Amino acid sequence: MQLFTRCVRDRRVQFVGILLTTALVACSSATTSPSPTQTPQNIYVANSPGQSVTIYPAGANGNVAPTATISGASTTLDFPQGVALDTAGKIYVTNHANNSVTVFAAGASGNVAPIAAISGASTGLSSPQGITLDGIGNIYVANNTNSITIYSPGASGNATPLGTISGASTGLNGTGSVAVAAGFIYATNFGGNSVTIYPVGGPFGNIAPSFTITGASTGLNSPDGVALDAAGKIYVSNFGGSVTVYSAGASGNATPSATISGASTGLNVPGDVALDAAGKIYVTNNGNSTVTVYAAGANGNVAPIATISGASTGINGPFGLDLH
Repeated sequence: MQLFTRCVRDRRVQFVGILLTTALVACSSATTSPSPTQTPQNIYVANSPGQSVTIYPAGANGNVAPTATISGASTTLDFPQGVALDTAGKIYVTNHANNSVTVFAAGASGNVAPIAAISGASTGLSSPQGITLDGIGNIYVANNTNSITIYSPGASGNATPLGTISGASTGLNGTGSVAVAAGFIYATNFGGNSVTIYPVGGPFGNIAPSFTITGASTGLNSPDGVALDAAGKIYVSNFGGSVTVYSAGASGNATPSATISGASTGLNVPGDVALDAAGKIYVTNNGNSTVTVYAAGANGNVAPIATISGASTGINGPFGLDLH
């Protein structure tokens, strides 16, 4: 089954008690984008209806076969929506259909069992989609039922979150993806046409966002993916067929500093977005099963500088994306 829209189910509100931890406070300066000295070696793609994670070398272009594929019954992948790697190279995958996060060993390939899984009623996972980790290994998950759940490094089993952002005051609405940078948590809201921003160290629970990007001037159009570059600029992939870029610290009805959109771009129901250390922009396209790559600073109706596309790639309804 090809997924062209995000599933939005009934909102589940979870009460959160005292959630400030030294681990979360310590990560307040961590970013999810590659550092200026980090060169990504591989491109990781979560294929939702394809029930797989496919991996390509940096610089891949055309109808290239993946260097590795995680797929098969032993993996327990179930409509994977998000993928992220920790500093050790372990691969974390959200499974939209069975409310779990599965973790695979660095370099995993084939029909392999996960080395850990976060799953169970205490986890608060509910149609999980986007996922990211901070510099010390805390795990952040965007749940499409309007919550963000945060887990300690190495969490496994029926783990209770360190913190949960959930409730009417949060502005979460069809939450798609999550990123962490410079002391803030960034979430895209497919249903609310917004990006909501919260402090990493809490307080959590039913809190209002510190900042919100929303309004007619923003160009947001069913936003799904979010990433930040080393300068703090905010990149958002919109299901409506664009990537919009905002200045560091943008808030309110902010006009994008750049917009990638138009027939030449190859964008087709964009899912997730990521940046490499050189500033190149990578986008998964759920509508035509491709990954398109744009030059740093791209703007307008520009052609991609690379496109991973074709039967040999194994790409099938891609959503999640990470570079490592």
